[in-house]
Amino acid sequence: MNTAVFCLTPGGYQLAVRVKNKLEADGDRVRIYAPAKRFIAGGGVETFDSLAPAVETAFLACRRIVFIMALGIVVRMIAPHIRDKSADPAVVVMDETGQHVISALSGHQGGANALARRIAALTGARPVITTATDLHGLPAVDELARIYNLVMDPPAAARVINGALVDGKSVGFYASGSMLPKLLPSGVQFKPVADYPDWRNEADYNVVVTNRLLEESNDNTVFLRPRNLVAGVGCRAGMSESSILTALRSALEHGRLSMLSLRILATIECKADEPGLKGAAIRLGLPLATFSPAGINAFMERAGHQLARSHFVQEKVGAPAVCEPAALLASVRGELILPKQKFGGITVAVARDG
Repeated sequence: MNTAVFCLTPGGYQLAVRVKNKLEADGDRVRIYAPAKRFIAGGGVETFDSLAPAVETAFLACRRIVFIMALGIVVRMIAPHIRDKSADPAVVVMDETGQHVISALSGHQGGANALARRIAALTGARPVITTATDLHGLPAVDELARIYNLVMDPPAAARVINGALVDGKSVGFYASGSMLPKLLPSGVQFKPVADYPDWRNEADYNVVVTNRLLEESNDNTVFLRPRNLVAGVGCRAGMSESSILTALRSALEHGRLSMLSLRILATIECKADEPGLKGAAIRLGLPLATFSPAGINAFMERAGHQLARSHFVQEKVGAPAVCEPAALLASVRGELILPKQKFGGITVAVARDG
C-alpha cells in the first residue's frame, strides 16, 4: 500500500525516517516528502518547492498520508481535496517530537484509525482516536467493511448504523459461514442470514453480510457485500460494453446475486482485446483475467462431463466452453453457483470463491 510521509523540519524528518523504516519492515511502500530548500532528493526522499501542490498529488496517488507537522497546517492543505469517505485516503498527523499520532481523516473506511494505532505501537506515540464508535468500544460497520473487503450497500448507510449504535439503538447482525466468528467483536450477537428478517425480535436497524439479493428486506437494513463472486464471460466479436453489462446484471439478478460482490471477470485469451468486454471491466472497476485454450482444455479434461460443451465454440476459439471454465479457473477453490446463461451472443456463468 502506497504511503506518503510529509515533514517540514529536521526533527520531523528524523521521525519520518523512523516511521518509514518501521512501516517498510512490515512490507509497506513508503516515500518521504520534504521541502527542497532544506533537503536533497534521493534515497526514498522526494522534495517539493511548495507544500500545497505536493499534497494535492499525494492525495490522489496514495491511500495513506502521514503528516509530521501542526494539525492546523494539515487541515488547510487537505480541505480542498476532501471528496467522500469511500474515496479519501487515510490521513494521520504527528507532532515532530513523536508524542501523539492523530487519526484526522477517513478513520474507518480509509483505515486512519488503524494506521494511527499501528504507528503508535511502532514508535511509542499516543494514538488519538475521536470517532464515536471507537470511543464507546462499538463495532463500526464501515471499518468492518474495510477490514474484510466488504462493499456497503447502500454506500451512505455507515453514518446511520454507527449513529444508531452510539445512540444505544438495537442493531441486528446477520452473517453466514466462516465469516461469523471473525467479523463481529465479542459481545455482539449475530444470527445466521437464514433468520433474517427476525420478526420475533425486530431491531431498529439490521446489518446483513451476504452476496445474495434477499427475497425480503426492510428499509432499515444495510448489506455488506463480500467480494467473492467471479463472472466468466464469453461473447461474439463486436459486442458492446452496454450489452455485456446488461448481460452481467441480468445473469446475477437471475441468480439472486449482488453485482457488488463481483471480484473479477474472466474469459478466454482471444477475447482479451474485445473493446466491449474491456470496457465493461473498467466500468465495474474489476480486473479481467484471461486463460489460454490449452489451459481451458486441460481444466475441462479434469472436470469430466460436469461442464457444458459446444462444438461450435470449440471451432471458434479452440476450447469447448468459455464462461464456465473461465469462472472456475479465476476463482479460488471455486464453486459454480450459476451455470451458463445465454444473452444473444453473450454467455455468463458465476462461480463463488471457496
